[in-house]
Amino acid sequence: MEKFIGKLFIEGEIVLLTGLHIGGSKESGEIGGLDNPVIKTVEGIPYIPGSSIKGKVRCLLERKYGAKPKNPGDPCGCGECDVCLLFGAHSADNKTISRLIIRDSYLDKEHFIKEVLKDNIEDITYTEEKTENIIDRIKGTAQHPRIMERVPAKARFRFLSSISFYENDNIESLIKLFIEGLRLLEDEYLGGSGTRGYGHIRFDNLAFYVKNIESYIKDNKRTTIETEAKDLSGIDITKLSQAVVNNLRVNQK
Repeated sequence: MEKFIGKLFIEGEIVLLTGLHIGGSKESGEIGGLDNPVIKTVEGIPYIPGSSIKGKVRCLLERKYGAKPKNPGDPCGCGECDVCLLFGAHSADNKTISRLIIRDSYLDKEHFIKEVLKDNIEDITYTEEKTENIIDRIKGTAQHPRIMERVPAKARFRFLSSISFYENDNIESLIKLFIEGLRLLEDEYLGGSGTRGYGHIRFDNLAFYVKNIESYIKDNKRTTIETEAKDLSGIDITKLSQAVVNNLRVNQK
């Protein structure tokens, strides 16, 4: 196994531009209850699983660059492409480690109460209900109504991710791939019912940090990489990658 040399941390916020639905379990069968609840913490507060973000970003990148799955519909398992190097190869024959970690994203409750609920704290509800129907194409009438639960637009979630680097990794290529995947996600959707308007998100207030192998031995502190961009559109990937390389003290071929 190649030697670990350090990490890049990309952190910020996920801003909901439209309502978000990532399904959770239906705990009761009460009449008039929600047909499709969102996933929540044990405290009843919605969150975004890291697996939902990671899986969607991988899927979008594989669509762009072409996947080589062992079985149709599976993730790429070639073990050689940059997607496999970043996310790990899903194949018993070509196993590779995953360099990318995406943490669960938790709701900024203070912002939600102030900006979404407008400081109305008498009855705090972190979700909204949306009724949907199927249209009878012959009669032109609505049928089979169902109630969807969503996290409303303007909600913000804390975004935490990191990429591990090893000797002989092409650092710029891996960083470029991940940022490209996040950009693709902004123009697609997260969660369910995206083609019906759900799940439009934006990454905001981004910050970048590096921790090299010496930091783990000495003070365990991260080094901030200064960038002018706070969102994905303004990132200079070449400058960012060079700053990471310089902090990790490695020579790129």
